[in-house]
Amino acid sequence: MKNIYSKFWSRTRKQLGVKQYDKDLIHELSNRLKKGKMLDVGIGDGFPYSKVLDEMGYEVYGIDLSPTHVNMVTETLPNINVAIGDSEYLEFKDNFFDVVFCFRSTWYFTNLIKSISEMLRVVKDEGLILFDVQNINHPIHVKFLKEQVRRKNHYIYEITTKFFKNFIKLIIRPIRFYSIDWSFNKHIIVGTPTDPSSINQYLSKEYNINYKIYGVNWDHSSTLEEITTTMDVNHFDRLVYKVIKI
Repeated sequence: MKNIYSKFWSRTRKQLGVKQYDKDLIHELSNRLKKGKMLDVGIGDGFPYSKVLDEMGYEVYGIDLSPTHVNMVTETLPNINVAIGDSEYLEFKDNFFDVVFCFRSTWYFTNLIKSISEMLRVVKDEGLILFDVQNINHPIHVKFLKEQVRRKNHYIYEITTKFFKNFIKLIIRPIRFYSIDWSFNKHIIVGTPTDPSSINQYLSKEYNINYKIYGVNWDHSSTLEEITTTMDVNHFDRLVYKVIKI
């Protein structure tokens, strides 16, 4: 069953395709060197980043807290060195990788600064670190956080409403199909956006790095837009940090 699920999910992701944002990130990862060791922190199922980089000839490593994801990568991408691991305690030697990257994962980390410090530790001098964050100051995430607080403070109301919505869906399902979720639990994993000022403060204290910040412009042909002033940061809901270790 596990193997069937892995193949189904891999096929589904391929059908969704690689978006322009993904292409731009892969370009940033690969334009500094043509070969070398890369670490994907929070590899997930390996698509698209590790898969594409593996096909390009890089020696790709990956870590993830989820055994299910690690097993999926092992089955579908056998060339990748993948293992269960914690971003806050990377089990690699200092200066081991040419590139370290982390996409679509930082909002699940309990201590992002600790994770960044670990990425800096395992990357070589002149190496690249690239990661994205959700910007807590953007209106989208401000609204989302307020919604989380509301749900927490009115949990009984939420589960009661959910019950009746599911019950109504079940009654009218013979006429029109509706998906039904009977779980009354809160989200198993809730992402937490990041205050970019905390990252900027930490990186500014590191004397052996240079870094740039890019805002993600989803509707533009080139999604990464370099941010030159702090006033521009909150125009973007997603930010990408490009860090070079000197």
